[in-house]
Amino acid sequence: MGDFELLEHTADVGIRARGATLEEAFEQATLGLAEVLGARRPGPGEAVAVEVTAGDPGALLVDWLNEVLWLHETRGHAAIAAVGVERVGDDRAAGSVTFSSTDPPPDGTFVKAVTYHRLRVGRDAGGWLAEVYLDV
Repeated sequence: MGDFELLEHTADVGIRARGATLEEAFEQATLGLAEVLGARRPGPGEAVAVEVTAGDPGALLVDWLNEVLWLHETRGHAAIAAVGVERVGDDRAAGSVTFSSTDPPPDGTFVKAVTYHRLRVGRDAGGWLAEVYLDV
């Protein structure tokens, strides 16, 4: 069910992610971020707990992706091997991201930050839809 697509925008790159659950939509958005970074490398690695708090699902998504971006950068641009979002709700998102440092450094687009520009998180016909733009 889940998927993501990259959206072009002047000086930004957008991600449209879908999932049967809000958690799956967050996972797909994270994989979209990894794709933009050139850091998506499925496989084994070190799982790192991620937890953010914010007042609504859109703010949770922005904070979640910014936290993943920060972890990616502070781990020497480690590849993102897997994502597991366990819970999104009650002003909190929690899960883990698995980072792999054994692969070559990513060869993608440098992302400065995840933004609130045209942010959208909500239900759609097949489950959940999330749209977020990255400042590149």
